[in-house]
Amino acid sequence: MLLKLTCPVLALGLGACGNLDNTPFRVGTVHGRLTEFDPAVALVSLVGAPDLRATVEPDGHFTLEDAPAGPGELFIVATADKAARVPLTVQGGQSVQVADVAPQPAHTLSVKVKSRGSLKVNEARLSVAGTPYEALPLDSGSRRRVGPLPDGCYDVRVSAPDFTTAVGQGCVGPGEQKPLKLELVPKEAWGQKGCAETGCDADSHCAPNGRCVGCLDDSQCAAPLACRGQRCEGPGAACASCEGTWQCAPSTQCEDVPGDLMACVAECGVGMPPCAEGLTCQDGRCLPDPARFATCAEWPR
Repeated sequence: MLLKLTCPVLALGLGACGNLDNTPFRVGTVHGRLTEFDPAVALVSLVGAPDLRATVEPDGHFTLEDAPAGPGELFIVATADKAARVPLTVQGGQSVQVADVAPQPAHTLSVKVKSRGSLKVNEARLSVAGTPYEALPLDSGSRRRVGPLPDGCYDVRVSAPDFTTAVGQGCVGPGEQKPLKLELVPKEAWGQKGCAETGCDADSHCAPNGRCVGCLDDSQCAAPLACRGQRCEGPGAACASCEGTWQCAPSTQCEDVPGDLMACVAECGVGMPPCAEGLTCQDGRCLPDPARFATCAEWPR
């Protein structure tokens, strides 16, 4: 005698039959509690699924629903300067309880955006892949600080009308954080229009030939720089703001320094001249004495 199996029986064994909805078995629920948080900024999301979010209750508990089954990682923003990433495995159709989460000191990633040809960039937006930081506007100087971010490396995308999307990876962790520099490349048709139509960035000027240049005459350069070859050049002093070493004195070079700045920096160490007044030798570079000045922007010249 043959045993005739009906579709409902098969559904129990194989998890599929006709229009049977298996969605509840493909997702689960995550419960947890933060030991420290700021209600104004706290949120819980899932790395790779930033649209999936949960708020934090007054007692620190959170519930994240519809988390995809399988291995994953919580991305938690607790306060303005503390965050956490918590690995976990979600069982489909079930709830998982994670241990109490103690947020750790986090960092911010500084991003600087420059356009090829120094064209003006409008309505640029920055996103950190897999995190809740999406479509963030840049400031007037085409910069953005993003955080708090737990230690690690992150893929960053910047998009703007008439430019191809710029992609790069920035890392945060203990010690000095170097800014991530990205270049936006204009789409061919836009790049050929000329600066009279596209405009130039805040540090450039539109030349008669349609190109954006650093300067057209000395009046467009800050002393003691002078306009040479359509860019401001000269012997910038130690800690002076710069765009390249051509703006620094022979004994210094243009480098990234604390405070999201680029400044003329002199080397220091055994057998080398002492640092100028107010500067101290830090990792082989003359930088502002942190007990007196936080950054080169505060150091008097």
